Amino acid sequence: MIFDFKKPRVAVLGGGACGMTAAWELAAAGCEVTVLEREPRLGGLCATHERDGYRFDLGGHRFISRSGELVDRVRGLLGEELLSRTRRSVILHGDRRYRYPLDAADLARNLASVEAVRAVASYARARLGQRVAPGADASFEDWVVARFGSHLYDLFFGPYTEKLWGLPPSQLSADWASERISLLDLGDALLRLLRVRRGGRPRSYARGYFYPRLGIGQIFEAMGEEIRRLGATVTLGATVTGLDRDRRGQVRAVRWRDEGGRERGLDCDFVISTVSLPLLARWLAPGDGEVERHAEALRYRAVRFLNLMLDRPAVSENTWMYVSEPRYLATRIQEPRHRSPEMAPPGKTSLMLEIPCDVDDAVWRAADASLLARCTDDLGRLGFPGIAADTRGCFSTFVAEGYPIYTLGYGAHQLALFAHVERAGNLASCGRQGTFRYIFMDIAMEMGLHAARQVLAGALRPRDYAGFRSDRQLIESQSVTA
Repeated sequence: MIFDFKKPRVAVLGGGACGMTAAWELAAAGCEVTVLEREPRLGGLCATHERDGYRFDLGGHRFISRSGELVDRVRGLLGEELLSRTRRSVILHGDRRYRYPLDAADLARNLASVEAVRAVASYARARLGQRVAPGADASFEDWVVARFGSHLYDLFFGPYTEKLWGLPPSQLSADWASERISLLDLGDALLRLLRVRRGGRPRSYARGYFYPRLGIGQIFEAMGEEIRRLGATVTLGATVTGLDRDRRGQVRAVRWRDEGGRERGLDCDFVISTVSLPLLARWLAPGDGEVERHAEALRYRAVRFLNLMLDRPAVSENTWMYVSEPRYLATRIQEPRHRSPEMAPPGKTSLMLEIPCDVDDAVWRAADASLLARCTDDLGRLGFPGIAADTRGCFSTFVAEGYPIYTLGYGAHQLALFAHVERAGNLASCGRQGTFRYIFMDIAMEMGLHAARQVLAGALRPRDYAGFRSDRQLIESQSVTA
């Protein structure tokens, strides 16, 4: 079959951050692009749900990026609809509030004197131990204890991590810790408290960020409008069921089912997929025992969001509140109106509680009413009374594949599945689910641009995405922010 590489037919599987950005780039270049999205709205993990004038994202999203090009393009797309905001986050622990990310001076001031002494002593032992006999950072627990000491690990990091992932941190890989955790220097903090040392603190997490007026999903809804204007096709409610390959192994058609249950086919020259890597590999090698073994080893953590619509102007001054103690159900509480005043009706506010779980477990299946009773009781004990009385309604949203679980040894299984993707030649597996990597929205968008440009160059390199932007340093410290 002969086709013009200048205008290839490209199937984009998934209308989330990665897929929509790829489709935007390809449509602007004149390609014949079709986006197949399973959900009734665009955005994927970055979708925004609206009910009765209240808007809720699927998580605590914001837009920052170290790519000036990407920031400029999103600014150009949204114009004045893109707001500049400032992040304020805390950790709720016991009856105290700690800055998030952890700040050494704040810890030294906030911890009870005995706790502070234990934290500093534990930290000093860990740092000395690393200098005398550096250890391998195999697990998440290894990485944190080596840099923060066992006391802070036991106080904050260990309980929160096990609650989020559903596994002991000793069973989780350290791979993503350096990108997600801001380091602190307790020795430096004590010198500053004693006024022996002065000067600014090193930059860690980005405080400023961009955020669309109507929720993070507004970015991808605007992309959808733009790529349709450019001649691309966006089909919602489309469930992809498989791939057809030619004798050389290249994908020549995508099989999918429409909202009415009718089986469809889409001929293509290239495929940019954002479906989960295990599922994609199973499509490529159905019945292959080795593929099945690797696919079974890669699991995702599900998330249920309980969205509360409140009849009060505010709950707190914080955008994000992290809850590490296991006795509370939620890991994170968010007040969306702090990201944009349009996230709730005038004079009203809302809360979104992020509850990690597994698909079809007790939390996943619980009725909204019973979950609301449990969570409002938790909120009262956390210092936010009267939420139940002010709740005018609530509903849940669900993400089955929210977070890839980095168990020890997961990388070998990930790369084995990428090897099967690579054999297709004209197929790229991108995005959080498609790479089995805990990446942020901006990196997923950059992946989409990268994949689109490879298509335009006439050749995909699937292995690029397994390690795309896998920096061993804190990502946010390099970002372009508001």
